[in-house]
Amino acid sequence: MNYLFVAFGGMLGAVARYFCVSVLADKSTSFPFSTFVVNILGCFLIGGLSEFFAIKAHLPQEARIFLITGFLGAFTTFSTFGLDAVGLINKFAFLHMLVYVSSSVILGICSIYAAGFVVRRLFL
Repeated sequence: MNYLFVAFGGMLGAVARYFCVSVLADKSTSFPFSTFVVNILGCFLIGGLSEFFAIKAHLPQEARIFLITGFLGAFTTFSTFGLDAVGLINKFAFLHMLVYVSSSVILGICSIYAAGFVVRRLFL
């Protein structure tokens, strides 16, 4: 049954990602802004949800599987991040690639931490 929660969450996450990337897409820049925003938002959401589920341990495990594994697993993607980085290398946009990779990793981790902090303040 858990596979269905992952599958349905993944379907919705993939559609949400496609929508966000479509709205944020800017072909005039060499920086992969839409993937960057989606991944940082996904990090913030996974940080907040993980902390929320840790605090509210009585919530059904299916909700966690649906939201974190399914929805956010499909919403964010490391493979697109890697593909964008290689695309910047192939365009000889080394500075853009360095900024993209380092800011994605640093801001992603900071977003997870910040969301957990916010949730702890709200629910503890």
